[in-house]
Amino acid sequence: MAAVHKLQVLPKAFTGALSVTVSGERCAGCQECVVRCPTGALQIATDEWVAQADVALCVGCRQCERTCPFGAIAVKGPVCVGESSRPWRPTRATIYHEIRETRPGFATLEQAQYEAERCLSCPDPTCVLGCPAHNDIPAFIAAVRAGDLDEAQTVLRRTTVLPDICSRVCDQSSQCEGACSLHLAGADAVAIGLIERFITDESPVPPVQEPVRTPARTREASVAIVGSGPAGIGAAWRLIEAGVQVTMYERSETAGGVPNWGIPEFTLPGAVAQRPIEALLAAGLDLRLGTSVDTREELAHAAEQHAAVLLAHGASAPLGLRVPGIELPWVHDATTFLQMGRRALRERTDLETVCAGSRMLVVGAGNTAMDVARTALRLGAKVTAVDWMDRRFARVRPDELHEAEEEGVEVSFCRSVLRFEESVSGNRSAVLGVTEQRRPDRPPRVTSRPTERVQFLDCAVLAMGYRVERLDLGIGALPSPASPPRYPDRTWLGSGLLWNRSAPVGQLAQEREANLRAVRQPFADKVYVIGDARTGPATVVAAMAQGSAAARELLDRLGK
Repeated sequence: MAAVHKLQVLPKAFTGALSVTVSGERCAGCQECVVRCPTGALQIATDEWVAQADVALCVGCRQCERTCPFGAIAVKGPVCVGESSRPWRPTRATIYHEIRETRPGFATLEQAQYEAERCLSCPDPTCVLGCPAHNDIPAFIAAVRAGDLDEAQTVLRRTTVLPDICSRVCDQSSQCEGACSLHLAGADAVAIGLIERFITDESPVPPVQEPVRTPARTREASVAIVGSGPAGIGAAWRLIEAGVQVTMYERSETAGGVPNWGIPEFTLPGAVAQRPIEALLAAGLDLRLGTSVDTREELAHAAEQHAAVLLAHGASAPLGLRVPGIELPWVHDATTFLQMGRRALRERTDLETVCAGSRMLVVGAGNTAMDVARTALRLGAKVTAVDWMDRRFARVRPDELHEAEEEGVEVSFCRSVLRFEESVSGNRSAVLGVTEQRRPDRPPRVTSRPTERVQFLDCAVLAMGYRVERLDLGIGALPSPASPPRYPDRTWLGSGLLWNRSAPVGQLAQEREANLRAVRQPFADKVYVIGDARTGPATVVAAMAQGSAAARELLDRLGK
């Protein structure tokens, strides 16, 4: 076997015929396939200078087929790598007041190593491009194969400070795992997220590594960060490690951003969500809760006191609906519900402490909506969720949607709320229009089909997502809350491949890289804008990566 580790290869006799055909007329002998083949199955025949394949070494990953610039290679047959060993999610008799983590991780090193053996250790790892932080995925998987979890943590900390959080909340299916060679070839991706989670569960994330201090080496530079979410944490971590004094302003009374208040504990345990803030505080972070920097005057004052100000206030303004009845007192927003629901689950109280009644309509079927719906279920509600998008193109983690429906959430797609109503007798209902969506990159439209009605409601929660709050800071326009949303095709969303910029995947990957470059430059004099505040609603890992990138550039400018 030409691979550098004990790859889980299935016997050809059990997997069927696998063939690799190279067109001599098309092959230019560029050796692109030879360089990228992870198993050494391709070589150049020097007499004709044409690629030749050794089928005995091929595992059917199709790296060669995808990257050949001349379309000279065709691979047919199965992917001959063992099946994924992802643990089954346990079925619980009841989820009432249940806040234990619902998604199991690997229980033993042997389980994690079994999955790690499926990794091809690709010479050109597309999974790294699929990760917004560009974690060195093959390297930390190799460390797990070797049983060295400390080395795996060393690899991770080069590019991420939130591996325990990201491994739980990232939509790996549209990022690193969506870019895995096995997935692109039609097989189960390597369970990259679960391997990363196992590393952080078994080997705690190292604390902030502060520089050694002497009387002559003090924190002479001071930087302000506005917002304590993933972008702010990513920036603060890198700055403090370089010896910079960081003051973090958070207008809420609790720190941590969306991972702390917006993601339920059955998905992200509270101790994990709070870990990075606690680590920063232990390293000297000056955290000022209940303090806003939302006006020109407040920003100017912060800029006077610090060498630079990083705006990382995120996208925390809920998206609303402009329909009749939106002002009714039983129609709530997701932020309020999630915060109150989190407290109610911890205190083991009922839904009535959050909103009246037990029959709930959730407007939306994205990740936020599923968090709302699943929280409501645990408080004793009967939940229906509606979304105007087609299920095929829904902007939700597939596993999150599956878990919600499995737990009892009734989800209806291609339905849009037209109005909320309350009769004289107090009966509450929502009138729905039927929508259709033919393409993932186009918004749905309401059809002329008859309307539908959801009756006998007690409350409704608007959970369509978030936008950047419009602030007048005197530094130019930040992302407009009225900007039209993008509807990328999930099949292309995260593969990270840059080789074909004309394809949707290439455009999305280029946009991600452009954002990382953009945040390195000041948005205005002494002011940087990072994370969702700069790009609009994105992901935890993308925001963290942008914060780290901006901090590194700022350190260069400060001469650190």
